[in-house]
Amino acid sequence: MMKKLKIIVIISMVFIFSCDDIEEPFIDEMKTECGDASLPTPIKQILIEEFTGHKCGYCPDGDKSIELLKELYCDHLIPVSIHTGGFAEINSSGKYTYDYRAEDGLTISNYYEPTGFPSALINRKEYDEGLMLDNTYWLTIVSELLEQKPVADIHINSNYSSSERELKVEVDIVFFKSIDERLMLSVYFIEDSIVSWQKDYSLESENQDVEFYPHNHVFRDGINGAWGEEILNGQVNSNDVKSKTYIYTVNSEWNVENSSLIAFVYQSETKEVLQAAQSSIIN
Repeated sequence: MMKKLKIIVIISMVFIFSCDDIEEPFIDEMKTECGDASLPTPIKQILIEEFTGHKCGYCPDGDKSIELLKELYCDHLIPVSIHTGGFAEINSSGKYTYDYRAEDGLTISNYYEPTGFPSALINRKEYDEGLMLDNTYWLTIVSELLEQKPVADIHINSNYSSSERELKVEVDIVFFKSIDERLMLSVYFIEDSIVSWQKDYSLESENQDVEFYPHNHVFRDGINGAWGEEILNGQVNSNDVKSKTYIYTVNSEWNVENSSLIAFVYQSETKEVLQAAQSSIIN
């Protein structure tokens, strides 16, 4: 059964990532396909920040690409959907009235200025194909990044009080090698399974406005701001730990049971992401 499933996934990849060569899924040091972030041996985890919008008819293709990448790489891949631009605008009534936009998401979008949708940053690194990548390149880039060993491991612990809607977040970063530079820590609040309208050009013209579309990994807020805060400015040695704690009040309109936290460390100057992690708020 698993062999048949893998064949189906690979065939699907051929259609969605038509410009890429298909390679075997990454095998981590624990010899497990996909990778499990709960295992003792830390795995490389890659942040993919997709720029999208509910009025973007091509953006469901980006969602399909991410879901297929998750089928192949599981915990190695951490997706975020940032709704921005004209495709994210809302109507005053009728369809497309739900506002997925977030102030910190707009700040990030204004900095990177995506022009095509869907497009994504992968670890915020510039490649031969560019910095902002359309979904035909995502598989190749992710596969190449997974050949690298992680330089750190990130642990996220959270405690949520439903009566106060107060969230306590503790982030610990364990370094595996000596590093001498300025690093930043960002923590995102992400929500899944928000059902509302979505334009989809892959459907017949009369069916392109999809009423019950599941919007996943939606960027809600930066818990420590759009760009996070400094976690290191100088040298750190192997096995050193850096920690941060945050107290955050969750918006009353967000469903905490469908939400998670993403934490990632990136270089201050280049903004390249070194490692990321994700954890559900309600386990």
